Amino acid sequence: MTVHLHHDTLAPDRQALTDSDLRVVEQFSQLVAAQLDILVQGPERQRLIDVTTRALHQARTLLGAPPPLTPLQLPVSKLKVSEVIGQGWVELSQASLYRAVESLRFYCVTPKGRSIGKEFPAWQFVQPVPELIAPVLAILAGQPSSEIHAFWISSTDELNELSPAEMLAGKSFETRSAVHPSQQALLNQPANERLRKVLALAKWQHRGMADIVG
Repeated sequence: MTVHLHHDTLAPDRQALTDSDLRVVEQFSQLVAAQLDILVQGPERQRLIDVTTRALHQARTLLGAPPPLTPLQLPVSKLKVSEVIGQGWVELSQASLYRAVESLRFYCVTPKGRSIGKEFPAWQFVQPVPELIAPVLAILAGQPSSEIHAFWISSTDELNELSPAEMLAGKSFETRSAVHPSQQALLNQPANERLRKVLALAKWQHRGMADIVG
């Protein structure tokens, strides 16, 4: 005799995850990322980390966990490393995030009036910035972190009074009350064109700093 099981018996309707469930998903994601960072070594290390990170994102999506934060405007806040990870801005351990700074994938600053401690400007974690920022940071490498941050957030004539951060992200800062249509036209350009403009500005500033030092 053949037994026929109803589909619902094997795969009942998936119910929405509770807040407690989502916290477990988040903690598990962070645990996997942290352990991978410790255990994986050798030339394939970064590729394996990237593959696992993508798998974690896909698992979060399938489980109904919220996607990475994608605000409509760029935040102006600066976050401690624990806040960056705890708020879900990146799927990295603390050690991996600091290594990402060393490899010029992100940047951090020292809080004003302090000689120790690091803070991460939150705007750089908003998509598509993480995919675009590295070549610009490579040009700015060697400058004090305060000057690197000033470069990113300062409005410039070359970008029609937008900042390089806004140009790279294609979004205005949350403190900007209005965006002129001509500025919005720049923000609406393709990512590679926006990156090209920011790279040109970074190279120009780098040459200017070299002239001053020389």
